[in-house]
Amino acid sequence: MNDGNWYGGLLAAMMFGLVLLITQAEGQDKMTTKIVLAGDSTVTDSAGWGTGFAKAMNDKAAVVNLARGGRSSKSFRDEGHWQKALDERPAVILIQFGHNDQPGKGPERETDPATTYRQNLSNFIDEARAIDAKPVIVTSIARRRWKDDAFYIAPDLAPYAAAAAEVANEKGVPVIDLYARSIEVYRSLGKKGCELISPLNKDGSIDSTHFNTVGSELFGPLVADELRRVMPEIASVVRGYIPAEQRGAATQPTTVPNTSETSERFKAKAETPTPKGARAIIVAGDGSGEFTGVQAALDAVADNNADRTIIHIKPGVYYGPIVIARPKQNITFQGDGADKTILTFALNVSNPIPEGVPDRMGGNGVIVLGDGFEARDLTFQNTSGDHGQAMALRLQADRAVIRNCRLLGWQDTLLVHSGRHYFKDCYIEGRVDFIYGGATSVFENCHLHTKNGGYITAASTPQETPFGYLFYRCKITGDGKPAYLGRPWRPYAAVAFVECEIGDNILPAGWHNWGKESNEQTARYVEYKNTGKGGDRSSRVPWSRELTDAEAADHMPANYLKGSDGWAPIP
Repeated sequence: MNDGNWYGGLLAAMMFGLVLLITQAEGQDKMTTKIVLAGDSTVTDSAGWGTGFAKAMNDKAAVVNLARGGRSSKSFRDEGHWQKALDERPAVILIQFGHNDQPGKGPERETDPATTYRQNLSNFIDEARAIDAKPVIVTSIARRRWKDDAFYIAPDLAPYAAAAAEVANEKGVPVIDLYARSIEVYRSLGKKGCELISPLNKDGSIDSTHFNTVGSELFGPLVADELRRVMPEIASVVRGYIPAEQRGAATQPTTVPNTSETSERFKAKAETPTPKGARAIIVAGDGSGEFTGVQAALDAVADNNADRTIIHIKPGVYYGPIVIARPKQNITFQGDGADKTILTFALNVSNPIPEGVPDRMGGNGVIVLGDGFEARDLTFQNTSGDHGQAMALRLQADRAVIRNCRLLGWQDTLLVHSGRHYFKDCYIEGRVDFIYGGATSVFENCHLHTKNGGYITAASTPQETPFGYLFYRCKITGDGKPAYLGRPWRPYAAVAFVECEIGDNILPAGWHNWGKESNEQTARYVEYKNTGKGGDRSSRVPWSRELTDAEAADHMPANYLKGSDGWAPIP
């Protein structure tokens, strides 16, 4: 062999090796995470949430849907479908059975939730782990049954959902409680909304179990979001993924707080006399009042009524959306205690709303458009979880007063869009921008609780508006990662914390510029005589400042709220 040929051969070999390395690297970049769906018809592409789930994944995921209609945890294995799922060698297997395990489905399918059903799920988990797949248990989606306009929960699926969750917890695997979540969503959609996500049977009746395309595209992303929550390592393959450093650790959906301090504060209903000339309406879910739903009571109120209408909402959970229309003025929601009267909603702005359901419901639990609104002794909450914008309460009206209430959520819990608002003795919790908007709002003696980082406020105060938010003698606590007091949604954001007790959940810098240095020249962030570790201003950003005594005199609740009409809601 001559030297030229030898050199040429070596060069060719080196080039081939380089190409091979590049190809392997490209292949690794394009590697996908295989996810197998194993379940019954409510998981399939044709009648379940499967198609919507696949659409919620990005190109880093490959979804293989092996769910089969009419199968139970027993027949799915007996017919060989489970082995096919294992043969796919997936990274993740979602397992949902229960509908066809119930009594009356025949001996080839029926299982007992206390024994054979539990054992089948346990075997699925063990066998998935044996091939290095990560099993995720999904409880059966609830059926959509209504008696008149009231949602009816048949007890037949509950034992299977409970058993599935118990097995998952015992085996230490993630569980998505789709049974409970679906009930919340159905109630939030209402009877009409549920009809819009349901296919028709051959006889033209409503199929109360399966989904049409709209239903699949509602529940598929919901399952994907829940998967991201219970299995954070899979988050990068879900479309719309938010990096962990921006989201914080995966967490459970919000629940009503039950600390002794909070519970004592909200236990008793305030004895508020009915103003002279006011009309009182009673809402009770058990039928003992004039109405069983809040929206029906609102619809019965005369438009542009100068007298106050008090809607007394008896203990219970009432599902939104609830809209106080602009002509419905001077409305009061009177609860029987914030731990007893709960107004709730289960959707966020990312959830697709079926055609025919008003868009205004998207992500909003209670929407207030009518001036003069008041609420006392109740809870506003959004249970959709840490998945995006989800408002428990939206105030887009002037002269609103909220007393002794709880506002619970994650991102954008409270939208104070416009007008003037007075909050007194309230508990408000969230993570990202959970108090936001362009209103002038006073929070006196309120308790703000941050959940794993984020930002308390995101004010969008107009430049010409002298005052934005005032937190006066409030208490600030938190858990998980520390948070910021706020960031400017719009350049002239105005926020003041005055004489507040601020815990160590607040970062020393205090304020964030939202990634725009120009906001530092315009944002109006001030503090005055705050206490606690989080009230220490020695490491605050230099573009926030401490008020002087003379300036602090202007940052009092009455001065914020009086406006041009002299409004004085403070006794």
